Amino acid sequence: MSNQAGKVSLANTDDITDLIEIFWEAFSGPGEVIFPHTDGGRKWLQRSFENFLGQKSYYRPESKVAVVRNLNSRPVALVIAHVVRPGQSIAGKSWKTRWGRCDDIPGMSEEKLGEFFDPLARAQYLVVGKEGHVFIELVMTKSTSRGRGYASALVGWVTKLADNLDIPCYLDAGMRGLGICDRCGFKAQDIEMRYGGPPPCTPMLRSKTVRVPRDAS
Repeated sequence: MSNQAGKVSLANTDDITDLIEIFWEAFSGPGEVIFPHTDGGRKWLQRSFENFLGQKSYYRPESKVAVVRNLNSRPVALVIAHVVRPGQSIAGKSWKTRWGRCDDIPGMSEEKLGEFFDPLARAQYLVVGKEGHVFIELVMTKSTSRGRGYASALVGWVTKLADNLDIPCYLDAGMRGLGICDRCGFKAQDIEMRYGGPPPCTPMLRSKTVRVPRDAS
């Protein structure tokens, strides 16, 4: 029995098989057009998670994958987050520096991946520009483990990281995640006019913590 059950911990490369299964469940159905549940799709996700869990690179944000484990130490929920330093690019094709390349993998389409990532990157840039921030890219929980507060715990883990770094935290929220975002201190950002219509998800920003001096009255 794991003493990490129900707690947030960092993922490691031994977890990648389980991380892929959680990812595939989250993107089943229509999502399989972008993230195919094939050998090629598995190879691309394997490569991407190895990127996230690998050595830091000056050329891309520092990635972190945190998980909540079950009693058997298997991940049942995950968050993918990135520490974006001031001036680091998060617009355009920047997703290709975070996720794995796919041009050598049959069945994977860079065009379809771009159709998913590019509009989100545009919305993100309109909110944070070139400011340093922590970017929560994806939060996922296995269907059999939902309703236990795991997503809230993972988002809270990342916001604590942002507070320790004294920078804001950004994420794109779907309808199901708005309640969690609100409880964790995120505020929806109105960019519709600048975006030219509704963005694909709701851009949410949690401002950096205002630190009150100890001697303040």
